[in-house]
Amino acid sequence: MLAASHIFVAVVCAMILTGCDRITEAKLFGTWRAEDGETVHEISCGRDYTFTAWADVKNELTTPSCLISSGEWQLTGQQLVVHFTKHVAVDSWENEDTRTSFAVLKITGDTLLMKNFDGGKVFTYHRLSPECVLSPMKRAPTDADFIGTWRIHYHTRDYEMTFNQDHTGSDFAWIDGVRKQLFTGIWRIESNHLSIDSTSVPAFDGDSVRKSWLRWLVTGIEPERISMKDGPVSYCLERSK
Repeated sequence: MLAASHIFVAVVCAMILTGCDRITEAKLFGTWRAEDGETVHEISCGRDYTFTAWADVKNELTTPSCLISSGEWQLTGQQLVVHFTKHVAVDSWENEDTRTSFAVLKITGDTLLMKNFDGGKVFTYHRLSPECVLSPMKRAPTDADFIGTWRIHYHTRDYEMTFNQDHTGSDFAWIDGVRKQLFTGIWRIESNHLSIDSTSVPAFDGDSVRKSWLRWLVTGIEPERISMKDGPVSYCLERSK
């Protein structure tokens, strides 16, 4: 009887461990980041099965910005199967029809081991943030919702954005541990969109000045967070001041 009890306990423990180690869709929700010597890779798995992949040069602000592809994902066994439907070509979204898969080797807490589609190098991803899920808007956004200073993780980098009452704004980034202003501009709310006309701040004498225009769809508003879409990709502003 004692032996049978031991066997029962062992079976229960094995079942619990197997359940903990089992790869499920819920364990993949959020944004993940992996780095090698030269490149930053980030992926986002949404609970609505949207998928985004970013790749950028490490420790440099590049022009044009990082490579971005977006589409849909599903988990089939231990394969993360992705259908890319759009990508950024220079500064606009274009259609794409590419299918690929990643071999999910292990998920432990906020660490994900995965092989890319070519079956070669194993990348270790760390969960950068949980998915930013806000309740659908019940009203149109207003200027008052945005006035202040916000943090945003955008195109693999951390930025600080300031929206002033006079509709001027600034954009800062941390480069080699130093906070530097990258853009200055004018912002406004148009229907359910945040529009920003910005001009780059020269980094050195003779540096060229670049102008850009952003138009983001506001999808959710809370006192401390605002969710938006840049094309098909979701981003989140988090208030810092």
